[in-house]
Amino acid sequence: MSAELKLEQQTLRLIGEWNADDVAAQWPQLAKCQATELDLAKLKRIDSAGIAAIITALKPEPSNRLIVKHCPDQAKQLLTLYELDALLQFEN
Repeated sequence: MSAELKLEQQTLRLIGEWNADDVAAQWPQLAKCQATELDLAKLKRIDSAGIAAIITALKPEPSNRLIVKHCPDQAKQLLTLYELDALLQFEN
């Protein structure tokens, strides 16, 4: 499954596998995104390039945290490993 993103209102949905190649292909659309929520229900896998792209594009801050919904364990482990918890609010 290739990487795909969908923006619906203020929610960005990531679908498939997000790695460096996918980020490069999707960056123009992702860079324009103004989402305040991230839905990862259909995310299969993400690597450090995918995480960096999300944080760079959406620019969460401790005072304006990004809401992350349906975060798979693999993604949550990376987000925690990179100490991004202060920028994110996890919800189911």
